[in-house]
Amino acid sequence: MRIKIKLTTDKDYVILPIHHNHIIQSMLYNSLPKEVAKFLHDVGFFYHKRQFKLFTFSKIQSQHYNIAKEKSQTKHIEYKIPISLYISSAIGDFTKSWGETFLKNEEVILGKNTLYLESIEVLPNPDLKEEFKIKTLSPITVYKTFENGKKYYRYYSPSEQEFKQLLKENLRKKYQLITNKEINDFPFDIEPITTKKVLIKYKNFPIEAYEGVFKIKTNPELFKVVFDAGLGAKNSQGFGMIEVLKNG
Repeated sequence: MRIKIKLTTDKDYVILPIHHNHIIQSMLYNSLPKEVAKFLHDVGFFYHKRQFKLFTFSKIQSQHYNIAKEKSQTKHIEYKIPISLYISSAIGDFTKSWGETFLKNEEVILGKNTLYLESIEVLPNPDLKEEFKIKTLSPITVYKTFENGKKYYRYYSPSEQEFKQLLKENLRKKYQLITNKEINDFPFDIEPITTKKVLIKYKNFPIEAYEGVFKIKTNPELFKVVFDAGLGAKNSQGFGMIEVLKNG
């Protein structure tokens, strides 16, 4: 289930640090009932020892933004009001909780900004089929963890075979968590059309990711998982949210 919220304020711009995924994530947790937020933040859903949150969110959408420097030379980003945000979860009750809470609350605190809900919209699922052209609403990341005296992460680009393999394995695990159905193999293919690499810091931890347009092929039931829960890793940190292009 997916919703779109539009937020406004009496100021012209929302001002945030350049890297602000953790600020959006914190706002989302704070916009849930305490017991739901605690479960999502502390527990989530486990596939063996791997934790999944099964929700994702987009980058902030605005008609215009500007990157500026403060006197301290620290960069920040200014988004012109109003701003929009897409939120999606494979667990419909979580998305409903966000919608209900945003409607009830008089204010939404995003970093140092006090915002107000202008509108909220429940978005329909696309007609499910086997092939789509998709665009990232937040960039896609996949990686492997290695140990060589010290733990390090190896991120993969769409030009590498591991990118597709890791996306498929991640999708398999999410599908089993959501449906409680075991699945060993299924058709999955993803091809980049136009992409670019982005480096995003989450609480000062650098994450390599890719945004742009892709062509994806898989079973319709599995694509629904992609649409609801996100594609790739770190979805609950603001990665892997996609939209279907109408001309796809």
